Parts: sequence; structure tokens; C-alpha cells
Amino acid sequence: MRTDLQQLVAELPATGIARASRLGLALGPQLDQDSWRQLVAHLARLTRTTTGARQTLTAWLGDALAYGELSCRGRITTCASEAGLEPGTLRNAKMVCGRIPVSCRHDALTWTHHCEVGLAFADPGEIEQWLRLAEEEKLTTGDLRRRIRAHQARARNIAVKAPSLRSVVIFQLMRDLRATCRMLGQNRDLWRHWSPAAAQSALQELRDLPDFVDELRARALGRVFVPRDPQAN
Repeated sequence: MRTDLQQLVAELPATGIARASRLGLALGPQLDQDSWRQLVAHLARLTRTTTGARQTLTAWLGDALAYGELSCRGRITTCASEAGLEPGTLRNAKMVCGRIPVSCRHDALTWTHHCEVGLAFADPGEIEQWLRLAEEEKLTTGDLRRRIRAHQARARNIAVKAPSLRSVVIFQLMRDLRATCRMLGQNRDLWRHWSPAAAQSALQELRDLPDFVDELRARALGRVFVPRDPQAN
């Protein structure tokens, strides 16, 4: 069987297909369940009997399975067997197609480029950023995979470091609180004799302290803290 795209498109059903390309299959909005099942079975048979064009056919199957999200549960293994593919390959294809609509795929890239990005990221903006990068820099799929892994490794390192930095800040805050308490205790006789004006000035400087103490007390007792109204007298 010929494996050029035009011949593959000619093998598709006459109804239910809005657009077919090298990178995907856009299905009509009103495709009924029976027609969808027949399409999936047809694509599976086509994949098994066609020599070559495996990326295009895998993308088409992925789009069909993503279209029938609620109906394909438990069918991927059967479909993979009928298509001569590994179930994991179809699961990945379905995920990639669900994350990258046909209209968002880059014609200058291969299906495997889209798989590398679609399996690594879920955010549409991030996906488009990586696809554009791969196209502009003419990255091979291997280069793209290495760039993505390096990016993910840096993100993991930042995530690991973040709790450590937070712990340092907490330690510093606790240290400053202890120092403040010691200083207040050592100068009790001094601040107990402040004038009304000095007391008002001190209260202004300590305006966040009441909420701080109240929330800590609530947390220590396992209660829900309700911040006071700053406009209340």
C-alpha cells in the first residue's frame, strides 16, 4: 500500500473528518458514538496494514481517542493490539493530542517533536513556547529532549532549594523575635514610663503585632484565625 499522505487521506471515511494532515486529524463536532467507534477501528486496521507513515497514523489515532475521551476508557489496549502498537504509545498519543490541538501543531516539526513537548508540559502557553523554540532553532528531537530535561532538572533544583530558603527565613524571624523579647524584658522599666505620645508612636510601629500574636495563638490551639477589621476602632 502506498504511504504518501494523499493516499492515506483517501483511505479515511467520507464523513466525520473535518481536516486531515501529516500531524493530526480534526474530527467533525457532531460525530456520533457509532461513527466514532467505526473510525477508531478503521484507523487501527489502517495502521496495522500500512507500511510506513507510522507517525501520522499514530497521531490520527491519538486525535480520535482524545475526541472520544469518555468513550475510550478500557479501549486503548484493544485498539493498540488491533493497530500493532504498544498500549503506552497510544496512551501517550492520546495525551499529546489532548494537550496540543491540531490547529496548534507546527507543520515544520515532526510528530515526535510534539510528543516530546506534549508529554513534558500541560500548560498551553509553555507548550507553544517550546514548539516555537524547536522550530526557530531547528532542534532535532534528541536536542529538544535534552533541552527539556535540563529545564526540568533546573526547575526541580529550584523546588528543592525553595523549602531550604524558607527554613532560613523562618529561623531568622524566630531569632529576631527572641532578641526583641529579651530587649523588651531588659528595658521594662523604661517603656512602662513612656508618655502617651511615645506610646502612640510605638503602637503605630507595632500595628501588625496584634494580628501576628492572635494568629499564632489560634494556630497553636488549632483554631481558625479571623483577621481583625483594620477600619474597626
